[in-house]
Amino acid sequence: MAKMELSVNRIVKNIVSNDVFLATSLSRGYVNLSAVARDLKPGIENKLGEEVTIDAVISALKRNRNLTGKFDRRVFEALSRTSVQLLTSVTKFVIPANRNERILRGAYDLKLMGTVYISTGMEFTTVIVEDRNLSAFSDIIRRGVVNRKKGLAVIVLKSPLSIIDAPGFLMSIYSRLAFTGINIEETTNSYTDAIIVVDEKDSADAFTAILELIEFARMETGE
Repeated sequence: MAKMELSVNRIVKNIVSNDVFLATSLSRGYVNLSAVARDLKPGIENKLGEEVTIDAVISALKRNRNLTGKFDRRVFEALSRTSVQLLTSVTKFVIPANRNERILRGAYDLKLMGTVYISTGMEFTTVIVEDRNLSAFSDIIRRGVVNRKKGLAVIVLKSPLSIIDAPGFLMSIYSRLAFTGINIEETTNSYTDAIIVVDEKDSADAFTAILELIEFARMETGE
């Protein structure tokens, strides 16, 4: 096998290995190889820094069509029992973590309508608020905002408790979005809930991609 073919094969193997939807579809013969190859080609070329042929990508897909054994059955079972919701018109704030107490107290005192998502790290805290609460929340923060971004959407996945013991569950979702060409702005999870933030212009495609993955899992498990 030529050096170029080896490189293409390695990249395709990595893609398929991390995408339960693609791996299973390849294994069952559900997909059009030429169509998939056309979708993958730009990303492969970007990683290699040179052009590749459609035939090379198709050959790599054929070599890696039997990778479904990597995926735990529990991933499909958890996906089949997952629900997904979409919330548009939200804004992301990133603030220093040392301001958490003040921000949380202020948000509680305001008794904001709707949903507030908070994810805390060692140095920074990300707060996602609905735009209808933007004015009130901006008054709480006032200064010290590291980053602020409007025009976002939140996808909320509510899954069964079994996801805790389903290795690769979140990766299957992230890979599906990556394959669809959607960038994840922010992501966090709390017990059985996963929150994914995307650009609002990508929200419909992201929601559809995840819903298709869930429906595919239900078909695989007979749910």
